[in-house]
Amino acid sequence: MKQAKDFAEKTGGEVFKLGKAFSAEEMASMEQEKIVLNIGLSKEKIKLRYAQGQESTGNFFIDTFKKINNLVINMNKVKMQEKAVFFRLLAVMVEAGIPIIRSLHTLADQNKKNPKFERIITQMAFKVEGGESLSGSMDLYKDVFSEAEIGMIRSGEVSGHLNDILRDLAKNTEKNARTLKKVKGALTYPIVILVILFGVLTLMMVMVIPNITRMFVQSGTKLPAITQFVINLSDFMRNNIVLMLIVLAVFITIFIMWKKTKTGKYYWDTFKLHVPIIGPLIQKSILAQFSQNLGNLLGAGVSIIQSMTIISNAIGNEVYKRKIKLAGDDIRTGIPLAESLRNSTYFPIMLVNMIEIGEQTAQLETVTKKIADFYDEEVDIAVQGLTKVIEPLIMVFVGVAVGGMVAAIMLPIMSLADVAGNM
Repeated sequence: MKQAKDFAEKTGGEVFKLGKAFSAEEMASMEQEKIVLNIGLSKEKIKLRYAQGQESTGNFFIDTFKKINNLVINMNKVKMQEKAVFFRLLAVMVEAGIPIIRSLHTLADQNKKNPKFERIITQMAFKVEGGESLSGSMDLYKDVFSEAEIGMIRSGEVSGHLNDILRDLAKNTEKNARTLKKVKGALTYPIVILVILFGVLTLMMVMVIPNITRMFVQSGTKLPAITQFVINLSDFMRNNIVLMLIVLAVFITIFIMWKKTKTGKYYWDTFKLHVPIIGPLIQKSILAQFSQNLGNLLGAGVSIIQSMTIISNAIGNEVYKRKIKLAGDDIRTGIPLAESLRNSTYFPIMLVNMIEIGEQTAQLETVTKKIADFYDEEVDIAVQGLTKVIEPLIMVFVGVAVGGMVAAIMLPIMSLADVAGNM
């Protein structure tokens, strides 16, 4: 209680504003930076925030606007960085002796920039106030909190080390956010270039090529094969543009629906793991996540069988999910984890050997965390290599596409110039 009192005196117990986006590392020194926690929210303010957008006014237009607004809010996503800050601040408040309910209301007040997260945290606070555990309230929002995060919180509540678990979650979430940002950054450049190139080529096919075609037809000269191919393609696109859009929309819809099925998700995830250049990067990222989650769950006191079940549901890849579940079943029958993973092509022999050493020395938690660090470094190296490989490939692809289009246009023009020169 003295610690809580000192903390409240130091912070002033009045206002808590995030003037900028703090990283998890910056949050670690938040007490030294004199960031002030608002632990005195009025009940009226809390109830107002909770009820906002929920009540009906009886006015059709206002109620419709609120429904649309709620729909838009629910479509938002909670960023990993936001979750990392949430876990970090909650750990600080729990360690300071501030009740979970008051802490959650305070954190909800700080997430107004993301109304969805604000509402979720507020609703979690009311669930906890109604007798639900923190992990139980998080379990209602699995689109925001993963199975691994919920499992670790649950074990922290049981063991009485919730603040340590929250700090570990903040650290790991921050690390995953950095990795995801690097991967997205490496893939953004080629995707943007390809989209722009496709748009430019489509406009040329629909608007530019038809005008040039009339000139070629009037000349009566025989056109090169590449020019004739471009003209035929242009005519097909202009005459069947509506049909092409319908077919594309139907294909995308069928693909999305197929991908949501268990079979479709399994084969799609399998395909992603075998895509050149991208596949190995995805595998290393999953292995890092698997090792980190296993180490964290074991460190939180979760049994290895339960840990495998939690990880399988949180891994995000159907291929690895099935294999990890099978490994959990093998462990139930007395087969060691390393032996269960040894025959899988998706778990490198190095990882399997390290896990075997961890099992034999009763240091599986420590070993898996070391493995996670290793694969995190491998992901960084792979991302750097991906950037170096993709850029020249994109340049070659753009050169071939643009060069082919220029050749298709210039070759007959040059032929016409030769004919005119010989007259």
